[in-house]
Amino acid sequence: MNLLDRIMLTIYALFLTVVSVIIILFATGIISLQFFSTSILMSYGRWETGVVGVVLLLLSLRFLLSGLKTRQLPDTTIANGELGKVSITLNAVESLVLKVVRGIENIKDSKIKIKKLDNGVSILLKLTVNFDVIIPETSFELQKTIKDYIENTAGITVKDVRVSIDNVSNQPKQKAVK
Repeated sequence: MNLLDRIMLTIYALFLTVVSVIIILFATGIISLQFFSTSILMSYGRWETGVVGVVLLLLSLRFLLSGLKTRQLPDTTIANGELGKVSITLNAVESLVLKVVRGIENIKDSKIKIKKLDNGVSILLKLTVNFDVIIPETSFELQKTIKDYIENTAGITVKDVRVSIDNVSNQPKQKAVK
């Protein structure tokens, strides 16, 4: 959701909050029926009221339609042959990278971001490693393993694999219960 949509949604939510409070005050008897009907009669036939109604209708339709449209997952092309295009989503590439990362014993936690480039992908790993790991050696091995695995398995070019060590853990990685 872009900034303009967020601003419009905030204004829309504030307006609906005010309307909700007025309805609650009317329902509990704090605002009298006479005050309520006088307020509505004052806005009858005024062009300002019509403009507010049209704006609210347009905002409602915009949010309704944006909620209904399906989001297409970003993908990258693997091959473009005579039978058609073959592509893989960036989520699938992320899953492949996660498989490699989970196979390495000294990595406790990971966050993976895949960025689509013109002719391949860029991979960013944010890792938490165990305290006894040799970081440069493990990072280089991980970069090479991921690059080779993705290029062989998915058939796409890996431009770079950036590794950022975010934390060092004092607890060993938990083994999966079988």
